[in-house]
Amino acid sequence: MTEITPELIAAYRSSAQGIAFSDINKWPDSVVENALIEADTETDSSRWGTYQDNARNFKRRGMFYYASHWLAVTYLKQDASDPTAISPIARLNVASKSVGDESVTYRVGSIQTTENDFLSLTIYGVEFLRLRGRAAKGAMVV
Repeated sequence: MTEITPELIAAYRSSAQGIAFSDINKWPDSVVENALIEADTETDSSRWGTYQDNARNFKRRGMFYYASHWLAVTYLKQDASDPTAISPIARLNVASKSVGDESVTYRVGSIQTTENDFLSLTIYGVEFLRLRGRAAKGAMVV
């Protein structure tokens, strides 16, 4: 497990993946820390390697993409300063169609499992899926 330090939080906030979550008024350190803990857990296998503060580090990239995804889908108003903004509803890919004053909303047929479908809701999650696929395929990262 990676220790989530103030330095790691600062590195996340200044990264390409974390810049959208750099406003400490909207995204307090405690919220970002929780997202990074979730992300560390998701990347806690030897195939991800160990965290190093280097933009090319595989574990760092996976952690930061997952943390950004988690923040983006957890806080509906994109503002974590309001703890009531968290929705308990699982959001999956949906589509809608309207004709006149009739409309229908339906879940888009998944070609992935539900947990992977969840990750496809943001560009951060899609990038995490791509990296996770690489982690699962081949040689271990050292």
